[in-house]
Amino acid sequence: MKRGELIALGVVMALAFGAGQWMRGSRAPGTPEQAAELRSLLQQGGRAPLEMISSTHCAYCTKARQWLTEHRVPFQECFIETDAACRQRYVQAGAMATPTFVVGKSVVLGLDVPRLAQLLQPQ
Repeated sequence: MKRGELIALGVVMALAFGAGQWMRGSRAPGTPEQAAELRSLLQQGGRAPLEMISSTHCAYCTKARQWLTEHRVPFQECFIETDAACRQRYVQAGAMATPTFVVGKSVVLGLDVPRLAQLLQPQ
């Protein structure tokens, strides 16, 4: 391949990757049925609350908050910039980014609805 062809191929691959990331980011994190399952599991007695550790400037946190609120999934939220105890839980959890969800002693990076439902299942 010539240098110009390699550059063109690189540009096409970068555009395809960017489009895939954009589409993935615009997709809802879960279905209404999964939201109903989360609500049901969280309302069962003795369940640890769903905690979302957020950052005040995090777009993914905003999307997660909107989805949980829209689907009436109960959760508690704290912000690492304004709450020292929250920041300490974030560091202790070994979190690398926000939103980070905590269910009992389990930590989930991002709003992974199927994983959260799995963690909330009765043992």
